[in-house]
Amino acid sequence: MHRSLAGWLAGCVVAAGCGTTTYEIPRSELVRLAAVAPDQRGRQVRVVQQLSDTDVGPVQPVYENTQVVLFPQPWVNGPDRRRYSESHWNGNVGNLGSSGGGHASGGHGGGGLHLSGGGGSGKGEAIVILAAAAIVLFASAAVEGSRYDGYAQLHPMQPVYLFGKDGEQTVMPLAWIDPDTAQWADRAIVRSSEGPFRELGRAPLDRAGFTYAMLGGLGGYKSLDGSVANGPAATIQFGYFFDQQVGLVGTAFFGWRDNATAQTLFDSRYTVELQGYPVQLGRVHLGLYGGGGMAYRWEDYGPNTYGDGSTALVGGALVQLDINTRLALTGRLGVTDAHDELMTDALFGLSVY
Repeated sequence: MHRSLAGWLAGCVVAAGCGTTTYEIPRSELVRLAAVAPDQRGRQVRVVQQLSDTDVGPVQPVYENTQVVLFPQPWVNGPDRRRYSESHWNGNVGNLGSSGGGHASGGHGGGGLHLSGGGGSGKGEAIVILAAAAIVLFASAAVEGSRYDGYAQLHPMQPVYLFGKDGEQTVMPLAWIDPDTAQWADRAIVRSSEGPFRELGRAPLDRAGFTYAMLGGLGGYKSLDGSVANGPAATIQFGYFFDQQVGLVGTAFFGWRDNATAQTLFDSRYTVELQGYPVQLGRVHLGLYGGGGMAYRWEDYGPNTYGDGSTALVGGALVQLDINTRLALTGRLGVTDAHDELMTDALFGLSVY
């Protein structure tokens, strides 16, 4: 890899993952924590390391021996919005823990890009696209694989920076957040530099949200002379998973091989797929996919180039081995119905979520 490119990718990793100290608590997790006894909330908190640090002001540290203080007297700001007067907490949790106020708590529990101009030129253009896609995959996998997405143990008095849907902001200890505040908040941020922060382990693979993948392997292609043979195949995928099991993914497929005249047969397909992973066996996930779109084929044969396009129907089996919360190795065996024939492919690669 060119030195400047390697430096750029390394910069991406440092800037976007492993160097940040701010972590987001998912909104669903904040709602769950609000129903847990205040002094027990910090035992296991789902946190997601941010790609870049959020500026939330000066550090407000807490310590192992910081006293856990129960809820101060609340005051209401607007309908159904619970707030806490700053007179009860001056923003310094360390000072709060050493103050005499409060009391310690007790324990409670179709279509697409049409590469054209002949089989050879289509293959050349596809290789350039695949090389660029591989760089993006490497960078995104390095970033997503390096940032922590899992569970952490926090102090109950850990400051939580809350951002409301109405644009308002506030900060309060984890132990002070009640259900109304959790419902009001759109985002919640904590900083690992502000108190005891122990990583308890990454969460299992979580597909929900955007996904990017690149797979490579072999595909079967039929030449003008009727012969069928295998050649290189690769696919680039980008899409969105609605939950852990079901997603909609756009796919660009490129494949080629030499024909009987030592020239190039090039095949490209652009489809939209519905993917599902209904079966999980530990770290192994089994699924199916199906979809449709367009297929284009170009073949250089003797002095001429022949091309055609058709609709494409695709389907097959999926298998994944999760690496961590954000990364999984993916394999697929597929069948494509296009150009009035059936073609098969076997691909393997990396998926980033």
